[in-house]
Amino acid sequence: MTHDCIRQFARMKRRIIVCFVGVDGSGKTTVATCLHESLVEEGISSKYLWAGWRGFESWLFKPLAAPTKHTMVKLGKERSVASAHDRMPFFDYLTWLDYFARVYPALAASLLTSTVTIVDRYVFDVIQGLHGGDTTSRRIVTRLLKLFPQPTVVFYIRVPPEVAYARKDDIPSLEYLYRSDEEKQKLLKELPADRVIVLDGARTVKELTHDAFKITTALVK
Repeated sequence: MTHDCIRQFARMKRRIIVCFVGVDGSGKTTVATCLHESLVEEGISSKYLWAGWRGFESWLFKPLAAPTKHTMVKLGKERSVASAHDRMPFFDYLTWLDYFARVYPALAASLLTSTVTIVDRYVFDVIQGLHGGDTTSRRIVTRLLKLFPQPTVVFYIRVPPEVAYARKDDIPSLEYLYRSDEEKQKLLKELPADRVIVLDGARTVKELTHDAFKITTALVK
């Protein structure tokens, strides 16, 4: 099935793609899963999909990457995995190919079977986490964005970096969060403004879920 067919099917069957974006510690995963549970309780067909990138986990690369990572971890050289990846020829191309092979089929399957697909992170949200600084990589990113269907709505959970930093103990630094927040805002400006809804991440999970649920069910109905 081509990406054009998927787009047409999503429109024809009124399929809704809901995306959650935010810095680490903003609560996007918690709210996304709570929204999924609320929709299911309401009798609305929903699928939760984590679409980030944690390394080569697609069916295309995992058989080779998993044993290598396991060996490195066993030898206490887990940090060497990332530097080894950086030295790989055509690393940019391989990462995007891996991402496409893992996320795109899952997204297509969800659109075929569920009314609402809730995506925790999406292709535009993981761009900054993957290599993409040079001109060639940016061209790859632009083409990849065109292959994926546009989200129906994007919930940007915005939270002060200081608050997010206090919530998690695995964030590199506060400066990292500030840079991440700035980059996400730039990326979101490339989407139609009426599709991006900013949620105050300082509010409770219950309140955020309620707002997201209200907007999503309105789109479905």
